[in-house]
Amino acid sequence: MFKNAGEKLKITAKGLFWLIVVCGTIDGIYVASQTDASGLLIIPITILSAWVTSLVLYAVGDMCENIDLMRSNMYTVTTVMEKRFPDLAEEDPGDIVSEDNNDEAGNSAEE
Repeated sequence: MFKNAGEKLKITAKGLFWLIVVCGTIDGIYVASQTDASGLLIIPITILSAWVTSLVLYAVGDMCENIDLMRSNMYTVTTVMEKRFPDLAEEDPGDIVSEDNNDEAGNSAEE
């Protein structure tokens, strides 16, 4: 259900666009038949709002896919970089012992 969310958002954006366009067109024609022809202004306004809404939702889906792709490639890149440049590899903070702490401990024992 939660896997491949980016693709699902993009499909939802496309479906939502067409649903809003069809419903807005039907509503615009219905309003125009019940009142004057100014009800036909509903149709382009609905199409424009459907496009903007779907564009935002599609962009979020595209960002999700791109982030997932970057995350999957990140391990490969860091592994290659650590092999090529071992001095750039991060050390575990627990492994680092401060030399200042050792000097202070040694000086206090000598006194």
